[in-house]
Amino acid sequence: MTGGGTSPSRRRLFALLGGLAISVVALWLLWRGRAPEDTTRPPAAAEEPAAAATDTPREPPRRAPTPPPTAPYKEEVVTSDGLPIVPPHNDDPRPDGPMHPHPITPQHQRIFAENRIVGNLNGAMDVKDVAGMRRLLEQYRREYPEDEHEMQDGYGVIADCLEHPGATSRAAAERWLPTHNGSTLKRWVNRYCLEPQQ
Repeated sequence: MTGGGTSPSRRRLFALLGGLAISVVALWLLWRGRAPEDTTRPPAAAEEPAAAATDTPREPPRRAPTPPPTAPYKEEVVTSDGLPIVPPHNDDPRPDGPMHPHPITPQHQRIFAENRIVGNLNGAMDVKDVAGMRRLLEQYRREYPEDEHEMQDGYGVIADCLEHPGATSRAAAERWLPTHNGSTLKRWVNRYCLEPQQ
């Protein structure tokens, strides 16, 4: 054979070898792409004996709690114009559409008045107006003798500490603190009676 060209039989051989090489590479890539999936996941049978070997019972999967059934809204709570009134509690069932606000009852007005007295007592305490505190405290005891929030004696202790700082008022504050765990005034009794004043 003379000349620099390749024979047709040789070209067929190169084409055949090239096709074979491409097929091998394609198969290898296909096998390689599937291999990590097979090796990363252990067989199901291998999982069960490992769990059994721990000797601790498995907890069943937790389900989301089912909300309690809501009672239907009582349609009879309406005004003369036919609109319902907002229910008294936030978690009460509510009707769709517009509603009238819940009416302000005498009980609400009493709570608002107590909050005003407490706000004024806090203001007098902030500026250390002992005379103002004593006047408001007298009104508070007269109008709210039940002292549901355990605050009246606390304001009295604070007024004593502001007016007569010293061992006597400090001892009274120390006696008051452990017996009034429900009072929101504990931190203020600590501040004005037990902490050093600047």
